[in-house]
Amino acid sequence: MATPISDEIAQKIFKAMEEQSDVLKKMGSCLTKLEEAKLKKGAHVEIADDEEGEGWDEKDKVDYERNKQFEKLTTETSAMREKMEKMQLAFRKA
Repeated sequence: MATPISDEIAQKIFKAMEEQSDVLKKMGSCLTKLEEAKLKKGAHVEIADDEEGEGWDEKDKVDYERNKQFEKLTTETSAMREKMEKMQLAFRKA
């Protein structure tokens, strides 16, 4: 059988529940603000090939070409590495 709770203990429990409720409300409002901020951030947009270069100055064009060359070299290096790994595996098996 459960023992009855005194009024003093019940008041302390009620007060603690109210404080917890206030904290949860504050947390909820912070989360809402974070979600709104996340939605306000601009999405990353890829530039289509036909739009590339319009309104770019020389520095932008140079940077774009350098990045393009870097991507090509990275792709070639990865392909070469894979080819060498396959050759090493074939050599070990032989």
